[in-house]
Amino acid sequence: MFTKKENMTVFISDYKCSYFVENNNIETSLFDAIDLPEGVIVNGYIKEPEILYQLFLDNLKEHKVKIRNVNILIHDQNLLIRNLSISKNDLQKKSISQYVLDQTDKKIYFPFETAAISHFIQKEDEESVKALALITDESLLHDYYDVFEKLGAKEVSFDLPGLSLYELYKENIESDASQIMLVTIYNKLLAIQIFVNDVPIFQMIEECDGSSKDPQVILENYIERIANYYKFNITKGKLSIEDIVVFNLSDNFSNEELKNGVVKEIKDFNTSLYAFKGIDELDLDMPRACYLPYASIRTKDIKSQFTFEFKLDRIKKVNIYGNYLMVFSFLIFASVALLYIPFFLFSEDIANQQNLNQGLENQLYILQRDLPQSNSYTPNQIIFNQLYESLSESEKSYEPYITDLIAELNSDVALLTFSEDASDQMMVITISGTTRLDLDEYVLSIYEAYGKTDLMTGDHRWIISAPEVRVVSEFVLEVTLYHA
Repeated sequence: MFTKKENMTVFISDYKCSYFVENNNIETSLFDAIDLPEGVIVNGYIKEPEILYQLFLDNLKEHKVKIRNVNILIHDQNLLIRNLSISKNDLQKKSISQYVLDQTDKKIYFPFETAAISHFIQKEDEESVKALALITDESLLHDYYDVFEKLGAKEVSFDLPGLSLYELYKENIESDASQIMLVTIYNKLLAIQIFVNDVPIFQMIEECDGSSKDPQVILENYIERIANYYKFNITKGKLSIEDIVVFNLSDNFSNEELKNGVVKEIKDFNTSLYAFKGIDELDLDMPRACYLPYASIRTKDIKSQFTFEFKLDRIKKVNIYGNYLMVFSFLIFASVALLYIPFFLFSEDIANQQNLNQGLENQLYILQRDLPQSNSYTPNQIIFNQLYESLSESEKSYEPYITDLIAELNSDVALLTFSEDASDQMMVITISGTTRLDLDEYVLSIYEAYGKTDLMTGDHRWIISAPEVRVVSEFVLEVTLYHA
């Protein structure tokens, strides 16, 4: 049905990932709700991004859809609303968003490390600015952005569920009310927003899963309590809620139950249950979780005085590819500079040396050719050569002894000097260590390893008597060894 890339609006909760693909005709529109395993999303945060990505990818492949732009509705539980009154002296050379960040952990506290902030100026004079700040976790937005960018989205934007529902209400219900309460019932949560002159000024989130004995009484108490709080605490008795609109996005309550329960019982206010025109009337089999994406698409062209935008510092793919290209270019240059150039220079040195060797060989050949050949030796020369060869063959090498001594060293003992007296078959070594105990253990270890006794014999045992030790200083010993 969808052959080109489509724009999509998405709403993600801890239990479902619902979406609605933009289409002029709702009856032929594509929408779906993907059930999420427990732990993939926790309190709105993506804990298993690969699982979420794969579930969404499989669903899109099933419907043969490729996404182009994605609009994500930020769950009410991940959004903070703060009313601010800021002196203009505090705003010198800084924006309202920067002012909010500077006040972090001073006057304003966030339940996350890095905040993404948008603001709306309500009133301004020469001395101060009254503004509404919308705050969410920047890392949460980046996590959502990463998943849908991986799915192929070119652009990712963000919207508010409450704002979409409010604009849908204003479009379809004739009312002159300026103090309006929106009550949104989710599967596990209850969200209450208060709009004054089309601007959200208050928000509250409570757990409400419909599992209690009388959940409608709990809903009624929450709604009336917040309405009274607005009247007596926020406006000091000057204003009160005029309209209360209930949006049922929960699978735990039917519309009839809410009409005969909460809506009917709240008598002090003009309370109504919103009927989603175009869905309820057509009796479409649309999951309630898809109502929010539908509301956002239906109201995207409605111009409201309240606008916001969360700006994220994202590295564009073209910049990433450019960085990869620069790194690749650097690697090529480094390979040439570090490998090829030295190889080329070494090759030239080898060629020059070979030419030099060849010249020397030619000179040697000429000299040997020109010198008179004499192969006769005197009797004395012959005897001398024979004696020299005999002595060279019998000359004893002490390299194995040194190797054995070094093999017994450890990190706490060092071999400083070595001397050999061939006439007495004696060698003297000087060792140093961190403690006297380490030095004594080393002397003992070489005698145990290479000492020759009546009981311990072998070709590898060359020390014929116990080592003699002389203390040079506290941490230096002179050891005399006699060998075979």
